[in-house]
This record gives sequence, C-alpha cells and structure tokens, in this order.
Amino acid sequence: MGKRSVSQPFDIPAFDYQEGRIPVLLELPHGGHLTPPEVKPYLHPMFTPGDRREDSDEFTDELYLGLPAAPHVLRFMSWRAHADPNRLCDDLDADGTVKTLTSLGVKIYQSDRGLPAPVRQQVIDRYIRPHRGRLAELVASPAIEKVAFCHTMPGIGTRGAADKGQLRPLFVFGNAGDQTGKPSNDCFAEHALLLTLAEIVETSIGDLDVEFNFCDVIRFNHPYTGNHSLKRFEPTDLRGKQPLTIEINRDLILHNPDNIAPTRAIVNRLVLALAQWQRD
Repeated sequence: MGKRSVSQPFDIPAFDYQEGRIPVLLELPHGGHLTPPEVKPYLHPMFTPGDRREDSDEFTDELYLGLPAAPHVLRFMSWRAHADPNRLCDDLDADGTVKTLTSLGVKIYQSDRGLPAPVRQQVIDRYIRPHRGRLAELVASPAIEKVAFCHTMPGIGTRGAADKGQLRPLFVFGNAGDQTGKPSNDCFAEHALLLTLAEIVETSIGDLDVEFNFCDVIRFNHPYTGNHSLKRFEPTDLRGKQPLTIEINRDLILHNPDNIAPTRAIVNRLVLALAQWQRD
C-alpha cells in the first residue's frame, strides 16, 4: 500500500517516475498533507488539524497509490484547504483555488477575506501552477492514453453541494454529462466506458462490508459531474484520453478499515479496464 512521504520537495509535484507503467494517469489533487509555510502566520487559531483532514480527500493514498496495475500517478502535496489545483488559478471564490472556508464552512484564516492577495498569489505561483503545468505535460504525452482524476467523498452531501444533507453512493463516475452517464462532449469518457466501470463495481460489492447507510452502489455525474477537473483543460486537449473522475465514499473506510484492501482491488480492476479500453 502507498505510504505518505514528505521527502519530495514541497514545491515540486509528486510524480511516480518508475519505468514499466501502464499508459493510465491517476491524478490525486486533494490527498496532500502539507501546509505551505506562507499561510501559517495567517491561520485562524480555531482552525484545527481535524478541520484540515475533514476538508481533504481522506484515504486517497490508501486507495489509489501503489496499485499492482502500476499506473502513472501525479499527487498534489498540499492540504486542499490551503491550495486546490482542481480549481482554475483565477478562481478566487471562497471555495476556489486558495480557499477562505472549508467544504464544511469552517473559517481557515483570521480574516474573513482569507489570505492577503500577495500571499495568495505566492501560493498559486509556487504550488498550484507547477502541479497544473506537470499535469498538462502528462496529459499531452503519448505515453498517457487514459486519464482519471481520483477523489474520495463524504458520505453525506456537504453545505453548498447539489445533494446537501443527502446520502451518497459508494462510487461516482463523472464525465461532465448527465445522470445516465452520457458525456457532455465527445472528448470526455464515453458512455460505454462508464457502464463497463460500473459493472466492475457492482459485481464486486460482495467483497465489501457495506452495512452502513448509503443511497446507491453507483451514480453517474451526481453530485460530482467532473466539471472542476475537466474544465481545467480545453476539451480537445483531452480528446482520446477518455478522461473521467472517480469518487469513492469515505464512509466505506470510516465504517470498516478492512474495506481498504477490497476497495483497492476494485480500483485496480478499474485502472486495468481503462488501460484495455478501446473506443468503439
């Protein structure tokens, strides 16, 4: 299983450079666990490590790193609460690239306006732009044939979410399309691919302890369409790469940590299916 490491220089995107990788790229934009030193003087005294953790995509390392299928992996290093490469660099909203509130509405910094503008720009330039640049290079590389933007999600819709207060499914696949899985653009993962991935999950449910509350096994594009991940690119930049987002319900692991191993096995099957997929 992948382990957390802080040996990578903080301002360089963490990327697995080993040879022999299959031509699938997994991006993990929200699993980082480091705090940029630039933001530390401005943190609100009531902002806790628990607040940071609950705002992050918990368990992404455990579920997506070190898979036997050996995909390429690009992992952002900072906590999502402080820098979010899944947003556009000019997105300065409260839930933008450098946030003022967590997804649960917790105040991050002393000022209601968040970081001072020069500090915010430093965070964008030093951490987010290098990651975004490396991601663009990898997506454009002939060595990468498929791309998955990988996340975990809270088991109940958070404030501001399309499903606020509602139970979520075990897995969501997003291609910026509708809830049947039809994409909004032919540059994104096709309908048949999402159906294939959904079948892998549905036929593996017997391996999981799912004695907790959730709404469905699989949903497409609800509450996450994949728009944040996909709109960072011009659609034509993604053509042929079958890009999609994967969201896994964190309550699987919070309910029973023994679900880590079988969930990893499901993810591994999904990655292998992506590698083998050929457009009709």
